Amino acid sequence: MCRKFLNSAALAVLTGAFFLGGATNVLAAPSSRDIQAMKAEIEALKQQNEALSRRLEQMEQGMAGQNERLQAQETKLEEQKAKESAEEGSDLIGNIGKYISLHGSVDADIDFYRDFAHNNSSDINIDAVELEFEAKLSEWARAVALLKYEDGEDNIFLDEGYIVLGGTESFPAFFKLGKYVTPFGDYTTHMVDDPFTQTLGEINDGAATIGFSKNGFTGTVFAYNGVDEHDDEHEINGVGAALRYDREEEDGLSFSAGLGLVSNLATAGGIKDVLPRNADDKAVMTDTVAGLNVHGSIGYAGFSALAEYTTALDNFEAADLEYRGDGAQPAALNTELAYGTEIAGLDTEFALGFQKTWEALALEVPEFRYSAAVALGIFEGTTLTLEYFFDRDYDEADGGTGEDGHGFTTRLSYAF
Repeated sequence: MCRKFLNSAALAVLTGAFFLGGATNVLAAPSSRDIQAMKAEIEALKQQNEALSRRLEQMEQGMAGQNERLQAQETKLEEQKAKESAEEGSDLIGNIGKYISLHGSVDADIDFYRDFAHNNSSDINIDAVELEFEAKLSEWARAVALLKYEDGEDNIFLDEGYIVLGGTESFPAFFKLGKYVTPFGDYTTHMVDDPFTQTLGEINDGAATIGFSKNGFTGTVFAYNGVDEHDDEHEINGVGAALRYDREEEDGLSFSAGLGLVSNLATAGGIKDVLPRNADDKAVMTDTVAGLNVHGSIGYAGFSALAEYTTALDNFEAADLEYRGDGAQPAALNTELAYGTEIAGLDTEFALGFQKTWEALALEVPEFRYSAAVALGIFEGTTLTLEYFFDRDYDEADGGTGEDGHGFTTRLSYAF
């Protein structure tokens, strides 16, 4: 636009000069010197116009370059903001992963079973789904919530939820409060089904535990909600203590041993489920009975062996738990041998088990069980387990059938 204005101005000057020259002819004829002077002035004006045009063109180019630089800077700022925003989101996710961990598992089964009455049955089911959240914002405290679904349950339920204070490397003492499995027993198994020692001894209820863990030793004392004589399941009516030792040598040898005592064994799930019920469908009992658990294991070069024994320390009242017309004193033993190796690139474990119960007919468990299992790690986090078991019921004189039963389970498990 500026160049057009200058060109128009120059044209106007030239036109004016022409008419000025014409008017001068009327008045007086210009001399040759005057004409040359006018031509020189016109040429100078043309050169000035061209110089101004070039200068304006340079200025426009400079402004265009400056606009490009400004746009580049704006683009760079927008990219930087987007990067910072993405990094903030990444930091948030990273922080969540830093302070909160998620674990879980899914167990899917195919079952075939022949019971003591020689009836055959089969089933395909989801045996259990677990989802565990653990939050640890500081070294001194953590919280855990375990959600669970089990075959036969209508809803997902809170299996465990608790807070732990302490228990650091520099401070081995800890306090644990919430709902969880008390440290009465161990219940480790290489089989698909839970051991009978767990049926008889696992107490999962509201509890408070004080303990320590140092140099392989773990000691605890705890109190828990228990079944009592006043038809109320939600009352502190049980105390216990446990001591455990774990050690692993550099040559691969490992072993553990533990002892547990509780004042109210009836709170264990397998017993509470068969106790008499009141009008509110709560378990009731006449008197509390203490319990004892002893367990140990050893492992070396792929081989491992374990044994666990759970027993009531006195007889229950016959009205609470009966055996042969009197009060039962139930007990259970679990023993297992296992060998782990690698076959065709797959982690493989073979296991054999033997279980025995005493006076536990009311708990709907057999007197003997023989088991064999093989587990294959087919993919990362994915395990295929095949198990066969053979059961022998209590004799007819004890209230059983004296018959045999057996079953076969295929389990596909995924853990993450």
